[in-house]
Amino acid sequence: MRTFLAVACFLNASWFAWSAADKPDVLVILTDQWNPRHVGWDNPEVRTPNIDRIAGEGMIFDACYTTSPVCMPARVSLVTGLYPHNHGHALWNNATGYCMAPESAPMFRDIRRAGYTTAQIGKLHWNSGAAWKRDFKDAGAYYEALGLDQVIDISGPPDSENGRGPYSQRMREMGLLGALASDLKQRYLNWEFEPRVSVVKPEDYHDSFVTGLAADFIREQPKDKPMCLVVSLHSPHPPLDAPGEFATMYDPEKLTLPANVPESFKREQRTLDRSEVKRLLANYLGKIALVDQCVGRLAEAMRGRGTWDDALVIVTSDHGEMMGAHGHLTKGRFYEESGRVPLVVRWPGRVKTGRTPALAQMMDVYPTIVEAIGGEMAPGRFARSLLPVATGKRASVRDLVIGEIGKAAPLDIMARDARFKYWADGGDEFLFDMRNDPLEMRNLAADPGHRETLGQMRQKLLLHLRSTQVNFGEGYTGKVHRMREAEAKKSPERTQ
Repeated sequence: MRTFLAVACFLNASWFAWSAADKPDVLVILTDQWNPRHVGWDNPEVRTPNIDRIAGEGMIFDACYTTSPVCMPARVSLVTGLYPHNHGHALWNNATGYCMAPESAPMFRDIRRAGYTTAQIGKLHWNSGAAWKRDFKDAGAYYEALGLDQVIDISGPPDSENGRGPYSQRMREMGLLGALASDLKQRYLNWEFEPRVSVVKPEDYHDSFVTGLAADFIREQPKDKPMCLVVSLHSPHPPLDAPGEFATMYDPEKLTLPANVPESFKREQRTLDRSEVKRLLANYLGKIALVDQCVGRLAEAMRGRGTWDDALVIVTSDHGEMMGAHGHLTKGRFYEESGRVPLVVRWPGRVKTGRTPALAQMMDVYPTIVEAIGGEMAPGRFARSLLPVATGKRASVRDLVIGEIGKAAPLDIMARDARFKYWADGGDEFLFDMRNDPLEMRNLAADPGHRETLGQMRQKLLLHLRSTQVNFGEGYTGKVHRMREAEAKKSPERTQ
């Protein structure tokens, strides 16, 4: 068994340390655009037995929020441990030309220093295109600078026959690339939310392909060295193209929609009613069911490796999906459906089972892993380990969480405390009582009875922003002070 002497983990919860422990394998399952209302532990209509089993063996965080309700800034926050206003990701959107600097993204280096093999397989989406070419001779050099031992980047399903990634190559070999690329291109051009079965079989779907590569990686790793693997699946992100039986496993008419989905609303020149939203949801849930199947395959590979029973497993998503709530589709909003994400932390014998209302940010996955494996997190991070909560040592590690997004000033920003959620969107303000109005049906921002609460949330957000600025001058002492210190060392008697 791999053992290590206990070390104090000087992170945000520096008091937390194991007296002795085996270094666990770490498996992070990162999905894309998963609405947190459609999880098996909350919604009996959702069929995810593998994920539900993991959730039943771990701690469910019911109030985990993304740092940005769009892919790239959220994923950059994960590997940097910083907020968008720190890492400055391309005006907080999926803009082109952005390259995440390795020196600002220490997550994998911190994990590797603790003695781990590090890998990410699937959708990376830290950068736009090959922007790393400006500073590195090839992708391998860039990934090495990030602290990754192995990377297989599969950005998503190909919408062009010119695709050269591993999945496109596989589809080309099978003679399926032309049909698949054409189908996806038409979906994107016409409407990516049109629920229609994929042109490829479930076993040939991109998430299945990613899972196969990840399972191979798990089986190939030496058993005398722990590994940390991030498996990044594209689903349930649109297009709504669940493959094969996953496209038909849900009867739309038997599905239940939350009350915050209007009777009808207009999106992209289309008028949708609740019946149409159910059609979309049925396919969306089919894609979630495929994710669950993939999770089952990964768990089986870990069992074959012999480490599943002791593994630290984390399941989450970069952001959510509106799926008709408040008359919206897709992401980019601070409503619960888009701004909150599922999060499960499972570590048998260490993490308690159950649910917690403790506030969390998706980027907190980073320090949680580092603390669990006996590592040390790079300084200057604003992510916080959730182990004190997951192990029952503390009720919470945060009193406020935030989200940020925007393409131009004024940028939009959200803050949520234990009870209220506040955000500014352009010239509008929103305030919701999450305890009494979890579906966010009544905006209290203009309610005279909540004027004091509105002011308090504004102040909490301002204080949070003031407290989470990267201090490039940290540790600096002025010239005069340095001179006096140097002189005192030469002539100690002068200081008497």
